[in-house]
Amino acid sequence: FTGDFHAITAAHNLCSAALDARMLHESMQDDTKLFDALCPPDKKGQRRFSPTMLRRLKKLGIDKTDPNALTPEERSRFARLDIDPNGVTWRRVIDVNDRFLREIMVGLGKEEQGHEHRSGYDITVASEIMAILALTTSLRDMRERLGAMVVATDKKGNAVTAEDLGVAGALVVLMKDAIKPNLMQTLEGTPAFVHAGPFANIAHGQSSIIADKIALKLVGPQGYVITESGFGADIGMEKFFDIKCRYSGLIPQVVVLVATVRALKMHGGGPKVVAGKPLAPEYTEENLELLRKGLPNMEKHIQNALKFGVNVVVAVNSFKDDKPAEVEMICKAALAAGAMDAVVCMH
Repeated sequence: FTGDFHAITAAHNLCSAALDARMLHESMQDDTKLFDALCPPDKKGQRRFSPTMLRRLKKLGIDKTDPNALTPEERSRFARLDIDPNGVTWRRVIDVNDRFLREIMVGLGKEEQGHEHRSGYDITVASEIMAILALTTSLRDMRERLGAMVVATDKKGNAVTAEDLGVAGALVVLMKDAIKPNLMQTLEGTPAFVHAGPFANIAHGQSSIIADKIALKLVGPQGYVITESGFGADIGMEKFFDIKCRYSGLIPQVVVLVATVRALKMHGGGPKVVAGKPLAPEYTEENLELLRKGLPNMEKHIQNALKFGVNVVVAVNSFKDDKPAEVEMICKAALAAGAMDAVVCMH
């Protein structure tokens, strides 16, 4: 697509590299050398602060824009992040299921001796940059969000951000194309945007706000947009309302709650389903009693959705082994629980 996963991986790991390099240089250089490296004089002997440096000065409460006007104490505060090695919270990411990279030691090279420390790799979708991509509304907004990411704490317990590291602008450059949603098409020929993939059990787990807004613009006032809220109604729907809707200002007109006979039988205490193994007869034969025991799960999700003041329609995804009486039981229970409608989906 637009390479959003690759861009996030590159941006995240750039931040990791800058963080470790900064800790290394601060341990080897005095304040004067650090300041000269960050703000070197040009050919005419003039120094100037970049916009990101001015942001850091403002954060420190230093109301000066001329590098030469800083006192030695102010130069030290500006140049030295003084990161606590045990306070680093920014690891690395990779989009490969490589379990042996979950915990690693870094800094084992000859020139990095004495600076070894633990790190590790998470999956790319678990990066905070992925969450930001899905919630951002523009490049300018993304620039602010990336700069505010906390990557470590200093030895006094203060937060150290990507802005403090001076890499926020570089991260935006790497992400400038990834902000564009990918236009695809479903098997039915319907246009579909595929964009971002924040890991729902640690982030909000939604498609991007930008994709939703472009879709709404394209369909016009008479059209409709379906946006997925992943990881189930008990986590994805809650995070959709509590996080994404608050940032976007968009309020849905209906919740489409997907249910299946099989899943509700599992909630009713049916046998464990194992991938690759045949389904137990409880799932392929009519078993209304088992299904009835699982219905409270769906009913509770309907009640939760209604608390947000949004109408609910239940979509019963039907499989070849589902029996008419079972599907009918689900539809009746959904309507009794407060759903506007319950529709059997045979796609």
